[in-house]
This record gives sequence, C-alpha cells and structure tokens, in this order.
Amino acid sequence: MEKFFETILWRSRLVMLLAVLVALIAAVLVILGNFVDLAHLGSLFGQYLTNEHDVTTRQAMMLAVIELLDGFLMAGVLLIFSFGLYELFISSIEPADKSQQKGKILNIKNIDVLKNKLGKVILMMLIIKVFSFTIQLKISNALELLMLAAAVALIALALFLTKNGHGEINTLNSHEKDHKKDRGKYYEKAD
Repeated sequence: MEKFFETILWRSRLVMLLAVLVALIAAVLVILGNFVDLAHLGSLFGQYLTNEHDVTTRQAMMLAVIELLDGFLMAGVLLIFSFGLYELFISSIEPADKSQQKGKILNIKNIDVLKNKLGKVILMMLIIKVFSFTIQLKISNALELLMLAAAVALIALALFLTKNGHGEINTLNSHEKDHKKDRGKYYEKAD
C-alpha cells in the first residue's frame, strides 16, 4: 500500500506539465501581441513623418517602444518559468543539456535559482514601467522633481542589490578572471 501511494504521489508531479504548457502558450500569445504593438509603432512612425515631427506623436512612439520591450520581457519571464518548472518537476531538457546556451537560460538547479532569475527579469519590467510613467509625467513643482529623483535612486539601489546580492554565483568566465589578474599585476608593477 505504501509503495502504491508513493508511486502515485511521485507521478502526481506530472500535473505541472499543465502549468508548463499554459506558460508556453501565454509566452507565444504575448509575442504575437507584440506584432500588433509593432504595427501600431509603424503607424505612429508614419504619422510622425507626415506631421513634421510632432512632439506628442514622438512621445507616443517612445511609449510604444517601451510597451514592446515590456512584452518581450514578459514573454521571457513566461519562458523561464516554464523551462524552470519543467526542469524542477518533470525532467532535464536533453537538447538544452547539449546546447551552449543552457548556462545562460536554463541553469536552474533549485527553486531559489528560478526565483532569482524571474526576480531579475521582473525587476527589469518594473524599471521599464517606471520609465514609461516618467515619459508621461509633467513635473510642475520641486516636490514632484524630488519624488522622481527618489524613484530613480531606489531603482538604482534595487539594481545594485540584485547585482551584488548575497549568494549570487560568480559568473565571470575564465578569460575575464585572467584579465582581472593581469590588471592586478599591472597595478602592482606600477606601484
């Protein structure tokens, strides 16, 4: 009875295939939606050329570009999420194991690594959203300017903390490490 229950419990992890498929389908839909945004950007560019470089059309073009970036990052989040769930719950992805790109995308050994990768991409999406809000912002007094500066400082702090966070794996390749060693030797000789 115990062996039967453990077998069923172990196989129940396959239900995560539904989450993987939903995330993949959502990523494809987001990318297809970006083609609609790209067509909108093209029409705005046509208006910009015919309206003798209208400032409001230019601002709308910048917002459309930001929305495109946001959409591609969202698709990336969904893909990383689906790859990570598959690797964590189902099986290792064999074609990815043979690929040189695996270390850049799919080096997901546990849930903390997946959370870290997703957190960084989501932080970039939030930065893009804040950027789009600042484009639309009409600053009318010193307090609003101060609040904008505080928001930029907090974003810079968030980026700094994610780059230098505790427990982050050192991703320098051997060439970069050798270059740093050589630079250190150069400065020692200069002293």
